[in-house]
Amino acid sequence: MNITLDSHSNLILTAIQAEDQPVLYQLMDEVYRSGYRYIWEDQGDWYVNLIYNRHTLHKELKRPTSHYFFVELGGEKIGILKYDFPLSPRELEIPNAMKLHRLYLHPEVHGKGIAKILMDHCETVAVENGLEAIWLEAMECQMQARKFYEKCGFEPLLSYQLDFERIFPPYRGIEIWKKSLH
Repeated sequence: MNITLDSHSNLILTAIQAEDQPVLYQLMDEVYRSGYRYIWEDQGDWYVNLIYNRHTLHKELKRPTSHYFFVELGGEKIGILKYDFPLSPRELEIPNAMKLHRLYLHPEVHGKGIAKILMDHCETVAVENGLEAIWLEAMECQMQARKFYEKCGFEPLLSYQLDFERIFPPYRGIEIWKKSLH
């Protein structure tokens, strides 16, 4: 399944399939590490291996609430988008909501408006499905991402510490952000 987001730039979402795992792994090995390598004792090995392995991908694709895509620009895979709905965080109740689970783009395409197009797509899907809010988790140390979310109308609700031992302690802070759609 393909979703055209911008025909002028040929920006397309392509549904990730189980057999795409090696391509997903290779892409995220580069993209995730480019932005998060510095927070991990092992430069992100444990996380990339956990999140993008075959077993985890199969489990995520089986969930009926999960929507997982490659982001392609001009036929080239430049990142991923994953959202889940309906889904509320464990830490607080956000009823009838979508979780923007993963939005990662290659650094070469940062600042080109692609993330905004992806956020607009998520909002459209949420509204079309009668959802009342979108929420996400942002690392406190990722100032660029937090500024972007604020610009998109999200507000921080709650902070907590990740219990991932391989993350250097100063970088374990994470925040839940929410945008109401009504």
